[in-house]
Amino acid sequence: MTRSSDTPHLPLVILAGSDPEPAALPAEGAALHPLKGAKAISVTVDHKPILDVLLERLRASGYFAPIYIAGPAKLLGQRHEGAEVVDTDGALGENLRAAVEHVMQQHASGPVAITTCDILPELDDLDTVMTDYHAYAPLDLWFPVIQAPTDKRLGASSWKPRYRLIAEGSDEAASMLPGHLVIADPWAFRLPLIYRSFQLAYETRNTPVMRRLWRILGGVLVGLIAADFRDVIRLRLPAKTATAVYHGIALALELRGEARQASLEKRLRGIFVRHRHRRQNRQLGGRIPLMQALSLAKDIDTQEEADEAGRRLRRRFLRRKKI
Repeated sequence: MTRSSDTPHLPLVILAGSDPEPAALPAEGAALHPLKGAKAISVTVDHKPILDVLLERLRASGYFAPIYIAGPAKLLGQRHEGAEVVDTDGALGENLRAAVEHVMQQHASGPVAITTCDILPELDDLDTVMTDYHAYAPLDLWFPVIQAPTDKRLGASSWKPRYRLIAEGSDEAASMLPGHLVIADPWAFRLPLIYRSFQLAYETRNTPVMRRLWRILGGVLVGLIAADFRDVIRLRLPAKTATAVYHGIALALELRGEARQASLEKRLRGIFVRHRHRRQNRQLGGRIPLMQALSLAKDIDTQEEADEAGRRLRRRFLRRKKI
C-alpha cells in the first residue's frame, strides 16, 4: 500500500553534507569501521550511491514532492536524479539552515519533511509511519521513534544507543531507537535554536544522554540569553532561557530512565516551538509515536552497516529474479 490519491504530497529535504571526521562510536561499536566524507555519494549499496537508492524509494512511496538535497553542488550538480540541490557543505546545523530557508522561500506555508542520506527505508515502513502522520495532521512536530527488536534484526546496527519509552496506551517501557524522518512546520519553530541544537546533538551522537544534555545546553545558552534580552527591550516576557533549560533537563532525565510519550511530546514542543505560536494554536501539538518501522532507525554509520545493506539488496534482487 502507498499514498492514496487524496493524500497531499509533502516537500522533503535530504541532508547530504559531507562529514570530514568519522563518528565516535560507543564501546559496543569499538571494533567497527566508521564512515566519513560525503556518504551520499561515497557509500555505495550494490554498486549504486546510497543517495540514488534512497531517492528511488522516497519517490516510489508517493508521499513526497518536491524533493530537495542539501549537499555540495560540486559533487551532486545543480540537480541530482531529478531532485533540486541546495548547495551547502558546512556543519549539520548550517546545512539544515540552508535547506529550511530555501524550502521556506519556495513554499509559503505548511510542513516540511526532513531525512538523512544514510538510510534505506522500506516502502512498507514508510507507509506505516506516514499513515500515522496523516491520521493526526496537522501537527507542529511529528517524529516517529522505532521499537528496537529483541531478536537479531538490527544486525550490524546492534551497537546503536537505545532509550526507554512508555508509549501512549501502555504501562510498560519499550526499548526504542530514534527514527530518521521528521515532519515539522518551520514557521512555528525557534529556528536558530533548532539549528544550533541539532548541530550539537549531531556532534555528541552516540554518547550518554546526560553528557549530551550539558553539551547542548552550554552551546545554546548564550543565544537563549541574547533572545531574552531582546524580548526585554521589546517589553516582552523573557522566558526563552528558563523554558528551554527546564524542559531540556527534564527531557534528559526522563530519557535516562523511562520517558513517557506524552511527556516527550510536551518537552520538545516546549523547547522548540515559539511561545506565541503555542498560545495561538492550542489545538496543534507534537506527536512522537513508537512504531514498528526498523529501516528508519538503521542509518549507515559504519562500513559493516553499508556491507550488510548491500547484501540485503542483492538477496532481494535474486528473489525477484527467481519469481
